Amino acid sequence: MEAIWIDIPSGRVFGMTAGDGPLVLGLHGWSQRNGWHTWEPLIEPLAAGGFRVVSVDMPGWGKSPAVGDGRLSSEQAVDVVLALLDSLGAETAALMGKSWGGGVALRAALDHPKRITKLILSAPAFRDFGRLAQLPQPVLLAWAEDDDVIPIGHAESYTDHVPDIRLETYESGGHSAAPENAGDFAPKAITFLKEGKATG
Repeated sequence: MEAIWIDIPSGRVFGMTAGDGPLVLGLHGWSQRNGWHTWEPLIEPLAAGGFRVVSVDMPGWGKSPAVGDGRLSSEQAVDVVLALLDSLGAETAALMGKSWGGGVALRAALDHPKRITKLILSAPAFRDFGRLAQLPQPVLLAWAEDDDVIPIGHAESYTDHVPDIRLETYESGGHSAAPENAGDFAPKAITFLKEGKATG
């Protein structure tokens, strides 16, 4: 892995990256102060699987300077995602999002479907379930049975609405099902990313 700074119109974003190939961009949850660490257990495995993985500190988290008052709105966060793709030279990308970052990933996919190819989500925080039926991208969803932040019962809201979705459940992992179970989840994520049309 190597550290990178990504220049976007609103400032600079810190990230860690590894690998070459189609871009997979990792987005963290609201409470993660060093946000890029959220996806650290999957960066090297996905890079070895043939992907360029970039996990970032969103503006106001970790090393990335805040924008404005430091509290990104959902719209601002989506704009940051698109700006990151532009700066990284990626016309399209797959997004990995945990909790708040999962909600941002879903909004980006819904609002800019031509830019986002696939979604890997871990206990996403998203409320506009009525929109999920319009989601054109395939989704790989991870949830832990011991998640006490967003209980696993919420997974049904996604499996009932998203047209193309598969759910991976784990007995443990808390609110970090995918990274905490990376040994099992990473190979499934690689298979998911490689299926069908090439990602990126």
